[in-house]
Amino acid sequence: MATILGVSGSPVANSNTDRLIKLILEETEQDSEFIKLSNYDLHPCQACLGCVEDNICKQNDDWQELEPKLKEAEGFVIGSYAPYDILDAHTKIFIERMYALRHQKLLNNGKAIISIALGQPESNSAQQAIEQINNFAEHEGMEVVASIKAQGTSTCVACGYGTDCAIRSTDKETIKQQEYNQIEEQPQVLEQARQAAQKISKNLSK
Repeated sequence: MATILGVSGSPVANSNTDRLIKLILEETEQDSEFIKLSNYDLHPCQACLGCVEDNICKQNDDWQELEPKLKEAEGFVIGSYAPYDILDAHTKIFIERMYALRHQKLLNNGKAIISIALGQPESNSAQQAIEQINNFAEHEGMEVVASIKAQGTSTCVACGYGTDCAIRSTDKETIKQQEYNQIEEQPQVLEQARQAAQKISKNLSK
């Protein structure tokens, strides 16, 4: 089993979120695995309490494939984006389902976590998503070793109708500036990622 699991809530193929998580995993030089949540059939928590006694979720979906990996992992890199200034649905479901590991034993207690969120500079969306991931970590007894905010690409830039949209018209210059907003072109974020990788590696070597 992997020592560190990188978990991406972004459904976009090879997204900025994916690549930032993968960069951190590589920089840790630890045994790691990348998980893209949109590749799994995961349902929201049903609050059935079937996991109370054995910490095993009783829903019949792909969680059964993930659960052993989550229990064995010593650290997590969880990355999301923030539609409507809240945590994305895939990451929210993942966090909800992690509650199965909490009952009585608090199986995530003491594990290290790096939280990541991508959003737009004109809003506080990334910060709000970060706070939600960190709040989850606090309830699980996990140690947040680093939090990283980065700039993502707005749907209004990427959809192709930005200049003609009746709801939110975007000027051509803005589209041109943001259209290829790649994580690799955000040097401050890349440096934060490298530092975060060092922190989680140091934490796991205690």
